[in-house]
Amino acid sequence: MAVNAIIAHFDPYSERSKNWHKLLTAIRPHVQKAVVVSTGISQQDSETAKQLGFSVIARDNVGYDFMSYAVGFDVLQGDARADKILFTNDSYFISDEEKFTDSLSKLLSAKDGAAFLTCSSQIIRHGQSYLFAIDRKIFSQRLFHEFLSGVRPQPTRLSVIFAYEIGLTHCLNDLNVSFSSLVDTSGLSGRISSEQRKRGINPTHDYAEEIEDRCGIVKYERLVKNPLRLAETPRMAAIALAAATTAARAPMQVSQLEPPAVVICHCHYEEVVDELILKLERLPDGCEIHVTSSNPSVLSAFKTRWKRKKVYLNVLATENKGRDVLPFFVALRLLGLADNIPILKIHGKRSLYSPLGEKWRKDLLDQLLPDFGGINDIIRQFETSPKLAMIGAQGSYVSDLGYWGANERRVCEFMERGGYATPTSDDLGFYAGTMFWIRSQCANEILESVDFAQFESEGGERDGTYGHVLERAIPMALHSQGWTLLEAGCEKELSPELARERKLEYF
Repeated sequence: MAVNAIIAHFDPYSERSKNWHKLLTAIRPHVQKAVVVSTGISQQDSETAKQLGFSVIARDNVGYDFMSYAVGFDVLQGDARADKILFTNDSYFISDEEKFTDSLSKLLSAKDGAAFLTCSSQIIRHGQSYLFAIDRKIFSQRLFHEFLSGVRPQPTRLSVIFAYEIGLTHCLNDLNVSFSSLVDTSGLSGRISSEQRKRGINPTHDYAEEIEDRCGIVKYERLVKNPLRLAETPRMAAIALAAATTAARAPMQVSQLEPPAVVICHCHYEEVVDELILKLERLPDGCEIHVTSSNPSVLSAFKTRWKRKKVYLNVLATENKGRDVLPFFVALRLLGLADNIPILKIHGKRSLYSPLGEKWRKDLLDQLLPDFGGINDIIRQFETSPKLAMIGAQGSYVSDLGYWGANERRVCEFMERGGYATPTSDDLGFYAGTMFWIRSQCANEILESVDFAQFESEGGERDGTYGHVLERAIPMALHSQGWTLLEAGCEKELSPELARERKLEYF
């Protein structure tokens, strides 16, 4: 049996490159001719497809997947050898390659003229269009040609479902063709609530765990957005983290070569996501945000709640280790930023050991993300002051010798190994709270000296960890080389002598 394939793709920043490779590798043995139609593909992912023998067509980002299916069908319809055409998109995460490959084999060997991986009972029973196979007795018919040639851009996703996903089912009915689904959910209705029945069952969401168990895939929408607000099971949470972690293995990219500023924001607590988003919305157009977390719910919340189209937001799954400091350097290493880009390092610290912990976070964020004009002023400071290394919040720079804590020996070791001048006790001076703006080449210089193996497993420590060492060492190392340190809203250069008597009010 000869099979051709059409794959609709959208992933302009290579966020799902490893899964993309798994998808193409699974499909390739089943098909003779295949075309990728993408509305946003990186050079990396395009080359992956071509190396595996797929043709690649890039088109404008309009019309959703059915427009890509129509374009691909126009390319393939002259091929008289095909007995079936496999239609799929890249909207699902492959959790088990063996099960997924077996599902493809079953889908392509189905006896019905049209076979879908799943069918939905929302609105009417219809095949879900993310993965299905059509027999020649259908795609050779004039009515099917007219259906695909009539595909036009639709204003909303719901419009696409009505016009084309349900429309495809109407087309099959008009052709008197029966269709089936690989996963029959009729025997799985025992645990479905009356509310779920009322709205109609969407298998890729309501039966996500059963589909994953049988077919080895889960829709990204279910993992990331969970729009139906279904209860999260341990299995789904584990797969969501695996999907995010797998995506992070591809090199991170900024959406333009030199954005006005880049934010690296670490967040562990979902409770502070909305607060962070509210502050980040003050950023000028063109800035970049990269959110790190070990909590899948946090990554999902940022992705679903961020609405600014001209401020790109990416998420990166990291292990729960090194507090906000290790994730910062992991992201920095992956980004590979050019020189002279202001980087804002912030995080959703709660400092639960202090009754003023919440106030501390809010004060730091308001100082570092004041308003649109204030942020532009900070960006301009980096542009006009070539020796400016860091800007912290007002009052956050401290040098009281008591703030060495249990870190002095390791700070000295870090400085010596990095080739910096060995500090004396009086050289202590740092931004408490580890939130600040930093010039990209300064951050990259520090990165070269960071020993990732020294980060300890998370144990709730308040002092003495490698993260606390770097909190102190970063500004100290740069200051020792003659770089300028400032606080927001103040032009006076910082030095340990000027802040020796300053005390933090937060604990």
